[in-house]
Amino acid sequence: MKDTAAPAASTSGQKGRPTLLVPFTRAAHEHIEPMVDVTQALGATSVAMGPWDVPAYGYLRNIVLDIQASGGSGAGVTATEDSPWSAISEIALIDVNGAPIVGPFSGYDLYLANKYGGYAFGSDPKATPMYSAVSGTGGNWRMLLRVPVEISAREGLGALPNANAASTWKLRITLAPSNQIYGVAPSTLPSVRVRAYLDAWSQPPQTDLKGNATAQQPPAIGTTSYWSKTTIPVNSGFNTLRLPRMGSLIRNLIFVFRDGSGTRSGGATGFPDPASLYWDTRLLKTYGRDVWRHEMFRKTGYSGTAEAVNGLDNGVFVEDYIHDFDGKLGGELRDQYLGTTQSTRFEISGNFTSSGTLTVITNDVAAASEIFVS
Repeated sequence: MKDTAAPAASTSGQKGRPTLLVPFTRAAHEHIEPMVDVTQALGATSVAMGPWDVPAYGYLRNIVLDIQASGGSGAGVTATEDSPWSAISEIALIDVNGAPIVGPFSGYDLYLANKYGGYAFGSDPKATPMYSAVSGTGGNWRMLLRVPVEISAREGLGALPNANAASTWKLRITLAPSNQIYGVAPSTLPSVRVRAYLDAWSQPPQTDLKGNATAQQPPAIGTTSYWSKTTIPVNSGFNTLRLPRMGSLIRNLIFVFRDGSGTRSGGATGFPDPASLYWDTRLLKTYGRDVWRHEMFRKTGYSGTAEAVNGLDNGVFVEDYIHDFDGKLGGELRDQYLGTTQSTRFEISGNFTSSGTLTVITNDVAAASEIFVS
C-alpha cells in the first residue's frame, strides 16, 4: 500500500544524495498518559461527570477508557440486555470549538463503534482479558473502550492537533441509573471507577538521525472523522427510512433495530428480510437478513454465538465502506467511501415485522484535502 504521507519532495543533500521527506508515523512516536481517575457510586439516578480537559500533547488519536464497577454485594443479580455498556447513558468528545466529534451517544453505541469501526485487530471489546460481564453475585463488571479520533494508524490520518493548553478538547460521561444496568440489582450497588488515557502522536523533530527532513503533521491535516447517531421510529409493515447525516464521505453505518418492547433480541427477527439500501434512488444492495449477517462475519471473523465473545450482536446490521484492501473491516484504501452531499438521499427500506426504533450510528469523514491511496 502506498503511503499518503508526502512521499515526494527531494532536495540535494550531502554528496549529491537526495534527502527524502520522512513520513509522519515514522518520525513521530506513540504516546499514552493518564488524564482522569475518578470514582462515583451508582444510584437510582444518572450522574453527570466532567467535562474533563484532554491534556495538550501533539496530535490526538483516541481516548482510552477503563471503567470498572466494584464493591457491590448480593446474590441473584441479573443484567439488562446492553450491560455493562449501558452503564454509560451518554458520552461525548468535544473539540476545541465546542462541537462533538464522537457522540453524544450511549456506551452501547461506543461498544459497537469499537467492535465494527475497523480500527484494530481483535476489536471485540468482550475479547480483552480485562473485560468482565456483570457478575451474578455482587453485580461487578469491567469494560475497556476507545473513543476514536484517528482513522488510520498506518499514516496517522485523522489524528488532530492537540497542542494548545489554553484551548482543550473535552470529554464528558454520564453514568446511567442502576436500572439501566441491572434487571435485578445487587443489594449493595457497586462504585464505578472511571480511568481515561490520552492516546496521541508526539510532535516529530525537524529532522531524523540521518538529517532527513520529517513530515511535521499527519497527512491531510484537519481531516476529521465523526461518529454520531440518529434514532428513527419504525411502524410495523413496509418502511422507507431516510438517513439524515449526509454531506461528507460515509465510512461506516451501523443499524440497530429494537422492537416495541425496546429489545434487540426482538429486533433481530423484526428487521426486514430482505432489506434494501438506496443511494439517490439508485439501488445499491438488497440483503437477505442472514446473507447480511454472513457478510458481517466474512469481514470481521466474528463466528461465536450471538452476543457472546467474538459473536455478532442481535438486531445489529453493519454496512461498511472500509474493506477494499484485504476484505476485512479496516483494510481500507478509502476508495469505497461513499460520497454524499447535503441533498443526497440515502434510504433503507423493507418490511419490518414489528414496530420499534432504528438507531443509525454514522461514521462520516470530512476530508481536508486528498485522502485516497493511489
